[in-house]
Amino acid sequence: MKRRTRLRQWGRRLVRVAFVLAAVYGLAGFLTARIGPQPSIVLTAAEAGTPVRAEGLDVRVADPGDAAVAAWLNDGRVEVLGALSVHSGRSHDAEGTFDEVAAAAERAGLDFVVLGDHPSTWLHEPGALDPVRLGSVLLVPGQEMVIQGSGRVLVAGLEVDTIAERWEGEVSDLTDRVEAVDGYVSVVHARSPRGRERWQAGLDAPGIDAWETLDVSEIARLRLADRWVGYHLTSFLAGLATGHATGPVLALNREGTSAPGLLAYDSARAREGMTLTAGLNHHPKARIAGKLVPPYTPFFRTYVNHVRLDAPLEDDPGAARTRVLRGLRGGDVFVSMGDADEARGFRFGAIRDDPGGRALLGVRLPPDAPGRYFVRLLRNGRDVAWIPAEGGATLTVRTPGPGVYRVEIARAGISLGGLRYGLRSWILANAVDVGPPSGGSARPVGS
Repeated sequence: MKRRTRLRQWGRRLVRVAFVLAAVYGLAGFLTARIGPQPSIVLTAAEAGTPVRAEGLDVRVADPGDAAVAAWLNDGRVEVLGALSVHSGRSHDAEGTFDEVAAAAERAGLDFVVLGDHPSTWLHEPGALDPVRLGSVLLVPGQEMVIQGSGRVLVAGLEVDTIAERWEGEVSDLTDRVEAVDGYVSVVHARSPRGRERWQAGLDAPGIDAWETLDVSEIARLRLADRWVGYHLTSFLAGLATGHATGPVLALNREGTSAPGLLAYDSARAREGMTLTAGLNHHPKARIAGKLVPPYTPFFRTYVNHVRLDAPLEDDPGAARTRVLRGLRGGDVFVSMGDADEARGFRFGAIRDDPGGRALLGVRLPPDAPGRYFVRLLRNGRDVAWIPAEGGATLTVRTPGPGVYRVEIARAGISLGGLRYGLRSWILANAVDVGPPSGGSARPVGS
């Protein structure tokens, strides 16, 4: 009897110890996902009309009466939101119908979805790549194509009689074929942990329209080898059960702006004008009690591509597809990581051009975004400044010289000494060329 009592006591103690260890592990995982170093703030907050300078920069709060700034802000373009590289049940390793994709996208507030299914028998069906409108969402069927010896690309806009399941020719031959039909081709899985998927054709990629800098599936694979994999898995499953899985998915990106695909893009962008995008590569793996697992909707709220167009999307699916793909190629695109509705209205671009390299750039933080932010300014892929700013503010930046300029917006969070709790990358902008050697003017990437 005494032995049984001792065993129960030891059992209770082991349960308590396990509970404490699990709580400590969970807390450590939570904090490491949300606490980062204080950014190097080169510029202090600018008072209206007062210039602040560093590294040759001239940064000001924009004068609302400046006609050039007003014209830049009110150019009449239309912003549409979409997801790239989404898999349906057409892929051998995924579930999900077109209707389910469109319904989930509509719930997430998206206007379009570009599918990137693995090729199979569907590829030979007439009309398999025709765009369709389901409810308010435009679906653009595309293909994740393997280019022999180079890597993988997302191809959209081709017809089934002009596409191959596997491309064994030169990359340029494929891009010429896509360009001839006003299509779209993007590098995917650029820095995948799985070597067979990684882009191997080099960073000089003439004819490639875009580069997916972030990919949910790649980031998830990185976390599988991480010490905090248990924390992330538990958070994600709890999020699915409670309908709040988007946050745990975003928290998988512990690399932030040092994500391998993003660093590679900055190197590639110095050579070729490619659009910065983000992909999902989402595969619902099973159907349980009629529900897709994992579902589309929480992933559709993670990496959203905001494309600015010269006119609204047409009701006709073919015309709408053409407009979306042209917008993606053109580069007037930015990526939001969560809170896509709040990100609407963000702008980064050239207000005044200067072939000599002293162009005036503009940065407008989203008008409906509350709180404090940091504008991270990069030149040729390297940090120039972290600029504090308020939501809705418009800044002008006089550049110090030629280069490829890009900005990121991060939520400021709370400063804790040398650390910052809640510092989170939120918006990635496409690049602007300033004073290229040819003497051209500042332009968005890909234009």
